[in-house]
Amino acid sequence: MNNTVTLPWPPTKTSPNASRQGDFRGKASAAKSYKATCAWECKTQKIRKMNCDRLFVTVTYHPPTNGRIDWDNMAARCKQGFDAVAEALGVDDGLWWPVVSDRGDKVKGGKVVLTFSDVAPVIEHRGTIS
Repeated sequence: MNNTVTLPWPPTKTSPNASRQGDFRGKASAAKSYKATCAWECKTQKIRKMNCDRLFVTVTYHPPTNGRIDWDNMAARCKQGFDAVAEALGVDDGLWWPVVSDRGDKVKGGKVVLTFSDVAPVIEHRGTIS
């Protein structure tokens, strides 16, 4: 089984760096709202429960600008969205291994695309592993 879900770009307030300004309530509110939006996206995109013990995931971040983004901050900003997808799939995000992060093309408004499969991907490599 191979599926894809497209989530909206996460709000800036969900960034771990956002709490440095002291607006913890604003961050919590943004996170709760983003999770609800992502849950709705899963429903409208007809994401179904999967019966598997492990999920192979590729996350492609399509930023709204060509500015610099770093993968660990993006993953943290998207955490509530990932939780919504995990609930829709019925597979805890702690069972998502491996997770491959990629940067996609700039898209107006930005988006986050998750591709998931219960079959292990073939990962090509070059050279000799010693």
